[in-house]
Amino acid sequence: MQPRWWSEYDGPILEFLADCGAAVPPRVILFNLELRDVASPHRSTVKRRLERLTQHELVKEVNDSGYYIISKKGRQFLDGKLDGTEL
Repeated sequence: MQPRWWSEYDGPILEFLADCGAAVPPRVILFNLELRDVASPHRSTVKRRLERLTQHELVKEVNDSGYYIISKKGRQFLDGKLDGTEL
């Protein structure tokens, strides 16, 4: 189950971060979502969603660098080991 604050872009963002396994900036996330024809959000939307995912500890910003990586909690959520009501 997804949390109430969930956006249609949150899943694709988390899945991309899980797949790439690296810390990347919002622009790289946006580029790859569009390249894979998964989603086409505006860049400001990607940044806003990353902020929300960070607030809920599904994503981490690496040392205030503007680069983001999926967290352990984010992986648990994608793997179905964490219910959205717990976020």
